[in-house]
Amino acid sequence: MLRKINVSGPLGIFLFACITFAISFAISYGWAQRNHASVPPPTLITPLGRDRDQDGLRGPVNRVKTETAQLSAKSGRLVEGPRELLESTTYDPQGKRVDNSYFLVSASSQPGTEEYARDDKGNVREMTLRDSSNKIVRKEVYTYEYDAVGNWVKMVTSTVIYDGGKVAPQPTEVTYRNISYYFDQAIAEIVAPSTTATGGPFNEQAELVSLRSALEGWVAATNARDLDALMKFYSSKVNAFYRAKGISQEFVRADRSRLFQRAESIEVTASEPEININSDERTASMRFRKGYVIKVGGRDRHGEVIQQLQWERTDDGWKIVGERDLRVLRTD
Repeated sequence: MLRKINVSGPLGIFLFACITFAISFAISYGWAQRNHASVPPPTLITPLGRDRDQDGLRGPVNRVKTETAQLSAKSGRLVEGPRELLESTTYDPQGKRVDNSYFLVSASSQPGTEEYARDDKGNVREMTLRDSSNKIVRKEVYTYEYDAVGNWVKMVTSTVIYDGGKVAPQPTEVTYRNISYYFDQAIAEIVAPSTTATGGPFNEQAELVSLRSALEGWVAATNARDLDALMKFYSSKVNAFYRAKGISQEFVRADRSRLFQRAESIEVTASEPEININSDERTASMRFRKGYVIKVGGRDRHGEVIQQLQWERTDDGWKIVGERDLRVLRTD
């Protein structure tokens, strides 16, 4: 069961401060203990009133949505459970935190003292839990994946185990951060398509990074309603665009132009994509969960879909040659 706490305005901040004090007091007397095997490190949730720099975020961050899911081994494969929303935070263009929603997730307790070690970016890389006699009870390690701006967007929590005479991490939880940005010069430079040449040696990891960066740029250009920047991500010929087949880039431009003219604002978010680069090393398929809020005529239209983008590797980087919704999850 999740309970949502909305925090906004002076009264909300006062109430949140009271709640935070009560929780801190209770924790100090053993009333509650956080279980870090099921809840991410405390660096993920920071006190209200801090700005995005103090929260460890880089670039012109607009919103951050944090979700977590349990990991389990089934038939020799790592399976991700359903995601639970932990926190949603909004910053103004100057970087001040203006809104927070915390979603409290129940967790089992395990008393002890937690010690943290951090990496050179300031992120927690390991946690050691000790009992009252200072003996180690549990140890966890954390690994991260970063977006093109330098903020982490995926964190895997692993419990350290001893197996076959070796110490090894066992993944237990994954945490995602969906981050949207205000459009500025730094984002404009990221939005510019990759210039990787098809004639060079193929590096799959580098191309996966390029594809993720292209998706981030595509989302940023859409939210900024920057038609010229958006069209740089499309091939001159698009095989499929929703129900249309075998169309030109101009067809896509006209469609997006109509949308941008009608909409007073657009906010698109994309989850961590599932990317498959085909054996020809020139085409790729990308699936992700896309959420959107489009304001038209003073009213917000909300929705969420599973979207697929088809990409082709060119001398000017990866270009979209197919775009469609695989499944509509919700609309309102």
